[in-house]
Amino acid sequence: MNYYVEQNGKILLFDTNLERLANTILVIDSIPDDIEIKSTEDEILYRNDEFVFAKDVQDELLEDAKQECIKQISEQKESAFKAGFYFNETHFDCDDRAQIRLSAQLAIAQPEATIIWLDYDYQPVNFSYEEFVQMCAVATQVVSNIEFETATLLEQVQNAKTIEELNLLSIDFEKCLSL
Repeated sequence: MNYYVEQNGKILLFDTNLERLANTILVIDSIPDDIEIKSTEDEILYRNDEFVFAKDVQDELLEDAKQECIKQISEQKESAFKAGFYFNETHFDCDDRAQIRLSAQLAIAQPEATIIWLDYDYQPVNFSYEEFVQMCAVATQVVSNIEFETATLLEQVQNAKTIEELNLLSIDFEKCLSL
């Protein structure tokens, strides 16, 4: 239960303890001693320098929660890219720069050549052309999985009608990295 006092349609103070609120009113000169203390089951929040009923700012709270969720998803996606992927038990990058380098190398690779590529720890790995194409295919699949899962989750965030729905959303980027 929340107890509160309002003046001119604005909540001045609130507390979950009626006696504490009454005592607080007595010591604040700007609040009349005879002001009516009201009670409500509704949640009261401090938002934008004022007390408000949560139900009155529900849409704003949901939009703020969605923006925070989108930010977290973006950070998780970037972390998944930075985590890289494994091909033939060797760890490789798949962040944006690695994707560009892989595409460029694949475009100029010659079928008869040995391709030397650096692993996640910058150690050289020798590939035949066919092995390199396979590694690029795995990298592309990992990146596609991450992007697809991200897009799906972002759509779910946009479609969420409540903060509770947002809190139920999650993504397991680890499954994107294992093929």
